[in-house]
Amino acid sequence: MLEFLFVAALMASSAHLEDPHKQAPAQHEAAKAEQAKPAKVEKKHGSVAVPEEAPAEKTKAVPKTTKKPGSAAAPEEEAPEKAKPAAAPRPASKPKAAAVKPEEAKRLAEAEARASRLMAENARLQEALAKKDLTAPIEIKNPLAALTELKAGNLRFVEGRRVRTLLTSQDSALRETLAKGQAPFAVIITCSDSRLMDNFIFDQELGRLFTIREAGNCPDTQGVASVEYAVEHLGSKLVVVLGHTACGAVTAVAQANGKPLPGNLWSLQAAMAGLLETTHEDPNESAAEHLRHLEKNNAVRQAQAVLDRSEIVRHLVGTGKVQVLPAVYDLASGQVSFLELPKASKGEEKAHH
Repeated sequence: MLEFLFVAALMASSAHLEDPHKQAPAQHEAAKAEQAKPAKVEKKHGSVAVPEEAPAEKTKAVPKTTKKPGSAAAPEEEAPEKAKPAAAPRPASKPKAAAVKPEEAKRLAEAEARASRLMAENARLQEALAKKDLTAPIEIKNPLAALTELKAGNLRFVEGRRVRTLLTSQDSALRETLAKGQAPFAVIITCSDSRLMDNFIFDQELGRLFTIREAGNCPDTQGVASVEYAVEHLGSKLVVVLGHTACGAVTAVAQANGKPLPGNLWSLQAAMAGLLETTHEDPNESAAEHLRHLEKNNAVRQAQAVLDRSEIVRHLVGTGKVQVLPAVYDLASGQVSFLELPKASKGEEKAHH
């Protein structure tokens, strides 16, 4: 019995001793697993550390790449160089550099406001004086009254005291009146030269002058028809053919000396046919003086041409209702010199178109 117990105990003790050996591989494997876990954690930590550092690098690279997207480290060196030209225009920006001080800006604003008030007051006073000097409207019933009005207006223009062309406050009322009709007292045939403005030259407001403008103050067929319309239907009493000094059209014809001018400029030569031949050239006069004689003679010849080409105008002139006069405007002085229209002698060559 004791032997049996001893054997059983021995077997139990041996079984107990064998369990550790049998469990060793499992424990070993568990240990490996435990070791593997830290290793994986380290890898995870390592993998986490990389992204943690990567954003830091990217955040550093963001401002660099904003200067030049897609660039590597090289643009870091180029960026400062490109920043210098970008900053170069700043000194050239005069408005920013020339910033006006608040005190100076205030002073300039006050000066500008004062100047505006003075200009407005000056315009008001000029208009008041114009109304004072403007006599009661006179109905122009004949050519002499029309000529008198033109001479008076030109004198005001020369002396710098225009009246009728300064009544600007009446512009709206004048336009409203003229929209209903017109009754110009004079017809002005003048050159297309930009330095001629017959309303200012004769100090006449809108609606008082019927203007025909042609280069060299040479009216063509439509120009003559316009004259007929004004004197017959609008009641104009005076027709003025207004030449001027330093006329480019007359100069071109004179310098061509019979040779055809290019393009359509030949029409000027046709309109002034006979001008060179009928204008006496004094050997003692200068080229400028001779040109003045040509300009004067051209105005006279073109005025005569209006009479020669229009039966309507001739009839009204014959009845004393209309007068045709040549004139010359001096660009420097602003003065208009009215000329007499001599009777055409037999055989004299006339201007034609």
